[in-house]
Amino acid sequence: MGERREPNAGAAEQTTGLDPITNLGRIVSALVIGKSAGERESVARALHRANREADGPFLKVAAPQEEGLLKQSLEGWLQGTSTGESPRLLDRLENGSLFLDQIEALGSESQRLLLEFLEEEAKQPWKGQLITGSEVSLRGAVKEGRFDSNLALRLERVRIVLDPEQAGPDR
Repeated sequence: MGERREPNAGAAEQTTGLDPITNLGRIVSALVIGKSAGERESVARALHRANREADGPFLKVAAPQEEGLLKQSLEGWLQGTSTGESPRLLDRLENGSLFLDQIEALGSESQRLLLEFLEEEAKQPWKGQLITGSEVSLRGAVKEGRFDSNLALRLERVRIVLDPEQAGPDR
């Protein structure tokens, strides 16, 4: 897992500050940890712009507020992989980025669907990029039993900590 600490939000807007990460091309999943929703979104947008394959849209979804839409979209994509049908939301994001903010607040059913999506995506790739945001370390949420450990590992393949104090002692 990579860890990148940005000194301030202004640096996050410039993709050159993220070169070690953005030179990877399309990132299947990344986690941005920070107190400010605006800073997390700025980094997510910078990752989207730096993706050489991204000519599609950027969509921010506040995970807990839009959990129903997220579950419906993930279920549709997962069912569509076997039936050949296309789910609307994820298809609209082909070659784009889905930014799920406040990921730590997702319920267990949504976490299960997201993990299943990431596992299936490895076999039958989705042509988008998933970026997640959290106010706190997912590792702490895993220890407290509020977050699936396998999902946390997949989401944290690339881990960007904006405020080292927010990552907690288990960073």
